[in-house]
This record gives sequence, C-alpha cells and structure tokens, in this order.
Amino acid sequence: MAKICEICRSRPARYVCQECGRSACEFCFVPERWLCVECYKKLRYQTPISPMTGEIGINFPIKLFIIGFIIIFIGTLILMISSLYASSTQGGFIWIFPLPPFLFGTGQEKGWPLIAVLAIIIISIAFSMLIVYQVFKKVL
Repeated sequence: MAKICEICRSRPARYVCQECGRSACEFCFVPERWLCVECYKKLRYQTPISPMTGEIGINFPIKLFIIGFIIIFIGTLILMISSLYASSTQGGFIWIFPLPPFLFGTGQEKGWPLIAVLAIIIISIAFSMLIVYQVFKKVL
C-alpha cells in the first residue's frame, strides 16, 4: 500500500520534505526547494531590491579609465597632427608592442622629444604603481 500525502491526505505521496520529513504528493511539494508547501510558506522571503533613485555615481577606477582614455586619444591626435607639419625634416614613433615601449626618431632634433616622451612614460608608470600600492595597502 502506497503512503498517503500527509498534507492533503488524498493523493499518494511521492516525495519527502527535507525540512519536516513529511510525505507529500506532487501537488503539495515544491521540487525546486525539496520542501512541502507548508515549509515553503514558512520560509522568509527576501524583500526585493528597491529601484535606484537619484544619481548613479561612477566609481573612481572607471573615472580614471575614462580620463586616461581621453588623454591617450588627445595625445594620439596631437602626434598625428604634429607629424603632418614636420614630416619632411624629422620624424619619430613609439613602438609599444612588446612592452616596454621602444622610442625611435630621425632628424636633427630627435633627442629632446624622445626624452620628453620617455619621461612622461616613466612618470605615468610610477604614478600608477603608487596608486596600486596605496589601494593594496588599504585592502591588506
């Protein structure tokens, strides 16, 4: 003889509740949770997250990334425009793959622009390492 559902007492039981151990039929059982309907009702439901109101703030790393992207884009435009003016007398480029960047130049005054670019690269690397150090110091 099959067990009868202990909740509705009318259909044969096929499941056992994990919470209370009662036998339950397929209509009195929640298979996603392996609970009977009575234990499922006792569960505390989490309140839904309220919709965000007001301003949505962008955190600091995203702002820093956007600012860096804009600065790199402007610098690229300046380099392209400057190469148009001095293309016949001097030139130069930065090879950034593979890292570290290699600097090449030609012409009479090839040294100073390359030194300036190298100084900017070194300062930016040192600044980013300082920021990473401060972030890890706060975390640890």
